[in-house]
Amino acid sequence: METLGIVSCAACWGVSAYVAVGGGVARHADGWVTRSVYLRVRRACALVGTTPAVAMLLRLASWQNMADSLARALGRRGLYAGREESCALVVLVAMTVSMLVGLSARSALGIVVCLLGAVVGVEIWHSSRVRARERALIDEMPQVFRTLAMALGSGETLTQAIEYVGVHERGYAGEAFVHVALRLRCGASTEDAMAQLSRELDAPGVGLLVTALAIAQRTGSPLRSLFQSSARLVERQGEYERLLAVKTAQVRLSVRIVCLLPLVLVCLLSLISVDYQNGLSTPAGVMSLLVAAGMDGCALIVIRRLMKGVI
Repeated sequence: METLGIVSCAACWGVSAYVAVGGGVARHADGWVTRSVYLRVRRACALVGTTPAVAMLLRLASWQNMADSLARALGRRGLYAGREESCALVVLVAMTVSMLVGLSARSALGIVVCLLGAVVGVEIWHSSRVRARERALIDEMPQVFRTLAMALGSGETLTQAIEYVGVHERGYAGEAFVHVALRLRCGASTEDAMAQLSRELDAPGVGLLVTALAIAQRTGSPLRSLFQSSARLVERQGEYERLLAVKTAQVRLSVRIVCLLPLVLVCLLSLISVDYQNGLSTPAGVMSLLVAAGMDGCALIVIRRLMKGVI
């Protein structure tokens, strides 16, 4: 019976996610999703978005990234929500699912487990997005250096070369160069624009790129050969990092198993096993869980020290 309840809660969660971001349903607000329901949901999100809990969550970089990504996804479907409203939508969905799981499992522990799972899930998603962005920048930077070398070698000014990179390059690097070009056109100094570029792009060779562009602006020195050599070096560094990732894949998998498997088992048993729930409600059960969490943390620390920061 509990398993059936969990499956039904998962189905409700999926339906809620589909209503929020899928299928263009909310854009037209027709069919079974009426306009009044959409307005009420948005009003509730706006109300929850002004609470101190949402403000506290948005202080975290992971929740800011999640809220901005959800706002962009909703905007592509005709729903324009701010950062606070998007964060409030996630909070409301997590609370609803947690209540449903708690009722189906007949335990308040299920509510706590689901809420903690939502928080951990956002952190894991943010970490994966950060790693994906770093890998994308490593792949993009060699072409950025070559494009700058070609533009500067053609006799273009620094502003024109930066605009050329922003127009012809895609991804995170191209977006950052578009921002720099706009700042330069709006009257910002070269030093301020380059400093902002170094903050937006955390990738190999960015420090050299910013320094070289600042020197070129002041002295007019040619940088084509320098950028071409830098492109080859950055490309070689990316190859070494990919090779290192392959060599350490087994260790990183072990770290994920050590960290996630006990947590997943505790969450599942807390939801589907009545005996486990009764055990956790006792002081001995809570102490055993804390000891296990401490041992899991010690294992993670030992693995990280053995790998000396590789993972």
